[in-house]
Amino acid sequence: MMTDMNAIMIVLLSVTIICLLFIMYVMYVRIQQLLREVDALSGRMEITGSELEQLTRSVEEYKNMRG
Repeated sequence: MMTDMNAIMIVLLSVTIICLLFIMYVMYVRIQQLLREVDALSGRMEITGSELEQLTRSVEEYKNMRG
């Protein structure tokens, strides 16, 4: 009777550990996807920053020409 209970507990704990490992793997994959997205967005932000500087210079030049 007691050995049956121990065997059931070992099986339940093993299944629990396997489920947790699977969840950790899914979270790892999702973190990697998010890191790639952050890299892509930071690249766009750098381009946007340089474009913003160029636009600011153009506006200043236009204001100087008009007034």
